[in-house]
Amino acid sequence: MSPEEEEERIKRAAQRAGYHLVKAASEVLAAIGAALEELRGPDEDEAGSSVEHIDIE
Repeated sequence: MSPEEEEERIKRAAQRAGYHLVKAASEVLAAIGAALEELRGPDEDEAGSSVEHIDIE
């Protein structure tokens, strides 16, 4: 395998790993957000406080 092919192979592997890391981090943040929504007290249900959902793809 030539050095260029090896470099391209490493680049693709890093891109795939990065994608999966971002996806996993998104899942962790969604879980934290769900837990915080569940734990939010009744005082925070006022009209001034809203929860913003961000979808990462």
